[in-house]
Amino acid sequence: MSSFKVERKKAQFTKEDVPPGSVCLSSFVAVTDDKGGILAGRMNLLDVWLERFFVSPTNGPSFLASGKLLLPASHLLWYESPLDAAERVLKEMALIEDVPKERLKLVDAQSHLRPSVKDPSIPHWDICFVHEVASYQGKLKQPRWFKEFEFKLNLKADDFTRGHGDVLEEAGLLG
Repeated sequence: MSSFKVERKKAQFTKEDVPPGSVCLSSFVAVTDDKGGILAGRMNLLDVWLERFFVSPTNGPSFLASGKLLLPASHLLWYESPLDAAERVLKEMALIEDVPKERLKLVDAQSHLRPSVKDPSIPHWDICFVHEVASYQGKLKQPRWFKEFEFKLNLKADDFTRGHGDVLEEAGLLG
């Protein structure tokens, strides 16, 4: 439970009415194999993450330095649906092009209120849409922006950076 005060106010965001620590809308894609592994990798090539995958220059270096895992995930683009974002993540980030959109199953929608990285005294709101592609059996390509991009077993939330492990755990997708 967050220590920030929840306001009784409609969450409709106009230029004048964005929460002080901002709001992020994100789609996560948990690709699993038939052994229960989850597709994840470690960040490589920080400049690619900053330019192509919306990682902030403030946080990116610490994510890279952590050496921890990341899921295929991205913030939504303006006017993009969570499902369209998940499909984009599969194709552009994970380089998986053989999964039809119908196989992307929405398994969870989450709301996380956390301290802002820029100013921990104000809240940042993450709204996360978690999709799953179960029992993927296609051939994986190695994206150059990931190290060790593969199916991994016996993962814990702490194995991930950027809160990705917490998102998987809340969605019931970790052991």
